[in-house]
Amino acid sequence: MTMTTTNLQILTNHNANAQLPVIARAALSFAAVVTEWDKRTRTRRALARLSKAQLEDVGLTLHDARIEARKKMWQI
Repeated sequence: MTMTTTNLQILTNHNANAQLPVIARAALSFAAVVTEWDKRTRTRRALARLSKAQLEDVGLTLHDARIEARKKMWQI
């Protein structure tokens, strides 16, 4: 099973986590952050590959897409 951001959010927010050891809670939180970073990286790479016409279809300019695609994974 692939761990998604939603799965990790459920795990990190679940009441049962209060019973987990601190290190396990920290590991889940870390995994959620890394998963979000990975999702941003993949999304930005895909955005960088879109044509001008495709970008216009989603309401973005080429300039806006380039700015977003150049952001680092931790930047929102």
